[in-house]
Amino acid sequence: MPTSPMRDMGPCIMVYGWDESDAAELGKTLGGVKVTMETNAADILEDQAGDAAVNAVLTGSVVGVEATLTRLSHAQLARVLNVEVDSDGNVPIENQIGCDLYDLAKSLLIIPLCGNEPSDDPSQWLLLYKTYPVAGLELVYDKDTQRTFPVKFKVFVSQESATLGKFGTAGLPASASLLGA
Repeated sequence: MPTSPMRDMGPCIMVYGWDESDAAELGKTLGGVKVTMETNAADILEDQAGDAAVNAVLTGSVVGVEATLTRLSHAQLARVLNVEVDSDGNVPIENQIGCDLYDLAKSLLIIPLCGNEPSDDPSQWLLLYKTYPVAGLELVYDKDTQRTFPVKFKVFVSQESATLGKFGTAGLPASASLLGA
């Protein structure tokens, strides 16, 4: 029976900056990792056809990734907040405004798990070329609520010559490794 190349269900790990020397696994998630793509189209109308479209033109796609991270180390939290751990080992919570996110964007690799181990089959991996985590905090201090870090990744269409106009790829070459290209 055929299954999806990316597996039909199950958890994953996320590696931010996968193709860079400082790649980092982002830690555990709660509630799944959701990757979405929406493609929009504008209708072409004519008076003689009334409200019915006579054609349509694709106007672009938007890709996003949402995850709720949990139990992050200071290093992982600093990574998704795009800050540096300070000299005391603490993570500054900063107001970030006016940054050009494409220049700060990194790849995001999503790898399904099987038996608590990342899949070693790169054809099952999902790679997004240019992403930036727009992170939040949801730190509820009570007896019942788990503290979490909701993250929405902005996914940009690549402006790099080798991947121009693409968001990423479903599946990687068999030679790809968890440590980078």
